[in-house]
Amino acid sequence: MDFRNLHSWPRSEDEAVSIQNEMRPLIAIGDSLDGVKLIAGVDTAFDHVANVLYAAVVLFRYPDLEECEKVSDFADACFPYIPGLHAFREGPVILKAFRRLKTKPDLIIFAGHGMAHPRFCGMAGHLGLLLETPSIGCARRRLAGQYQEPDPQKGASSPLYVENREVGRVYRSRNNVKPIYISPGYRCSLTEAVRYVTDCLQGYRVPEPLRAAHRLANRTRRGRSPFPQEGDDDDDE
Repeated sequence: MDFRNLHSWPRSEDEAVSIQNEMRPLIAIGDSLDGVKLIAGVDTAFDHVANVLYAAVVLFRYPDLEECEKVSDFADACFPYIPGLHAFREGPVILKAFRRLKTKPDLIIFAGHGMAHPRFCGMAGHLGLLLETPSIGCARRRLAGQYQEPDPQKGASSPLYVENREVGRVYRSRNNVKPIYISPGYRCSLTEAVRYVTDCLQGYRVPEPLRAAHRLANRTRRGRSPFPQEGDDDDDE
C-alpha cells in the first residue's frame, strides 16, 4: 500500500507544529463512509533501550471482524516524544508497515487522536490524509479538550470539546473501566467514528482491530529486541 509524500519529516517541534497548521485545512471531515468491508487497526510499541519503534497493522473484515492480514515493521525513533506531535515520531514507522500491506483498507482506526487535538490535526487525521484513507482516532487518554465524565456503565458517553467545538466522544466501553476517546480523523464524521469503533468492540476496552495491532506490535518488539523488556504491554482490560 502506497501513500502521499506531502512533507518532509521534521527534526524540531516548531517545524512539526508548522506542518500541522499547514495540513489542517486539507483534512476533510464528513459523512463519506459507504460500503466499509475492511477495517485496519494500527498501534506501535517502543524499545526504550534500543530507541526503536515497532508498528503493526492488522486488517479485519467488517462486520464479522475476521482477521485477514497483518504486517509489522520497525525503525529508529528519530523524533522526540512530545504530546500532540506523535504523528511525527510514529508516522514514519507506521507508513513503513503500511507499505507491506497488500490490501488497502476501507477504514483505519489509529491508537491516537483525530480531531481531538489542540490544532485539530492528530495522528489519525494526519496519517489518514497521507494514506488517502478514511480514518478514526481511538485513544486511551485525553490529549486536549473538556468533557464531563460519562456514567460508569458500558455504553455511557459524553461529548469532548476543544475550543467550544465538539471534536470527539468519551465512551465507556466496559462497566467501571476508564473510557476511550473517539474522534474522526480523515473523511469521517463523529457519528461514523463512534459507530465503527463501537461495532468493533468485543468485550474489551478497545476495539478488536486496535487490540490485535497492540498485541502484534509488542510481540514484534519482544521478538526482535536483544534487550530485556520491562513489563508486558498486552493490555486486555
